[in-house]
Amino acid sequence: MRTPVSTPVPSRLPQINRWIRWLHIYSAAPVLLSMLFFAITGFFLNHPEIPLGETRTKQLELEIPDAIAAQDWQANKTLYSLSILGWLDESHDIRGVKIEIEWEESDDLLMIVLEGPNASQTIEVFPEEGLVNVFTLSLPVVPMLNNLHRVKSVSESWRWFSDISAILMLIFCLTGLWLLLVNKLQRVTSVTWVTLGSAVFLVIIYLMH
Repeated sequence: MRTPVSTPVPSRLPQINRWIRWLHIYSAAPVLLSMLFFAITGFFLNHPEIPLGETRTKQLELEIPDAIAAQDWQANKTLYSLSILGWLDESHDIRGVKIEIEWEESDDLLMIVLEGPNASQTIEVFPEEGLVNVFTLSLPVVPMLNNLHRVKSVSESWRWFSDISAILMLIFCLTGLWLLLVNKLQRVTSVTWVTLGSAVFLVIIYLMH
């Protein structure tokens, strides 16, 4: 009587490892520069004592165009404010991602604050005099990049980019951990270093409280 020979079921692990390796490589490729960006700016944010250049200041006095000056600003302050913003944007390239508008009734003064990652403008509008004073603070390159890192006064497209980069970086880290664990020759060393690094991280977090 012949003994039946069992056919071994092929393991799917090699195929899974190939997919994980593919994810590991190509999750990092699109965000290579962004990983370097967040690493470098994170270092500078951690060391604010490093000189990064001087903030430039500029003051500008403008006359309100006749078409806007003719508006009844007291009757419709919202429309007047938007007209001022549109004129500054189109004619003088003065704009910001974050906009704050405030009317000071006692002085008949319109205050506008525009903020972006690279600069901020404080704008004083005097409707009665037909004048606008613009005070601009322009940041050096590295502080501007630090604001991008902190997602301070940035556009919605940058927020989307940051979110997508974070997801891809997470995939890169998790797939890298998988590849370390399935490597039989270096598994013990890999687990040791991962455990040591995780322990140091948790201890530092604990000591912060």
